Amino acid sequence: MEGGSVVGVNATHSHLWCQVKRGKPEMKIDSDNRLRHMNWPEGVSTLFLGDLADALLRCFGAHEPPILTQPPGFDQQKWTMVVKDSTMRVEVKSRSYWGFGLFDSCFLNELIIDGPLERRARFIFDLVASLGRNPWEPSFGIMWRKATKASGNEHREAWGGLVKYAREQMNEEAHKYVQRLEELEGKFDEFAEEGFNNWNLSAAKDSVEEARKQIEMARNALHDNNAAAFERALARAEAALIEADPTTEVTRTPFQEADDLLLESALEIDEEMLEEQILVHEELPEDVERIPVEVGTATADVTADDLLDGLDDEPVDEIPFVDLTESE
Repeated sequence: MEGGSVVGVNATHSHLWCQVKRGKPEMKIDSDNRLRHMNWPEGVSTLFLGDLADALLRCFGAHEPPILTQPPGFDQQKWTMVVKDSTMRVEVKSRSYWGFGLFDSCFLNELIIDGPLERRARFIFDLVASLGRNPWEPSFGIMWRKATKASGNEHREAWGGLVKYAREQMNEEAHKYVQRLEELEGKFDEFAEEGFNNWNLSAAKDSVEEARKQIEMARNALHDNNAAAFERALARAEAALIEADPTTEVTRTPFQEADDLLLESALEIDEEMLEEQILVHEELPEDVERIPVEVGTATADVTADDLLDGLDDEPVDEIPFVDLTESE
């Protein structure tokens, strides 16, 4: 792969360039050249991660601690970092491209991404949405083209191609839910004839309407570039479709099942056995000596001094006195 090339939609890799706007946050580097937060107890040196690399780590998902393959020197914003998981690897190179690095906007990040196209496209979609700006738009156009060896249109097409690919994939996923919904509605008459247990046509129609509502919400979230809300809406649509389909044999949630178990009507209780175990003494046997009521109620007025009264009146045996000073 050519060092200054720009690659967007590709079967194996993508090569993109990003404009940095802010130098913070500041991060630590441990003795193993791994990137750590500033609250890490040990750190050999520090670096300025930049707003784009910070958003990149947040959008990447679960991953190993990033490794600094080229730690920073005097310039804390010039470094090379690798972050990866089991399916994707991203190499980030940070350096200045104009103004001798005196300002935050003097820096760019070069991204080399390896992994499946679907994962790379979704990652770039999330990154652009998280930044809230177009990362391929430079602060200094002439120096940008010289540093990246590519025109502004090439950068825009590379980023836009990945974002478009991810959007098409998510639109296709939403369309599959619509197809499932329509197929399920067409089977309602068949389900009613077969007479499934714990299935009600009216409740199933309500679940389908809820699924249709959630699919529409997912499409609106995709229009707003909110991939997280898109996934949550489709997850709710999936749950509604499962409840409407009796062939899934899931008509109630585990929480509803637990509530049923707590109901008194759902518990089988042998009342005769309980009557035998519980001893209810309405009357005591005749041979039991009852405590007078006056004694029981008067104990509340007894004090410690009352218990000690009369002790001084009892006779105490005197101890004989022996004079040890007299010698025999």
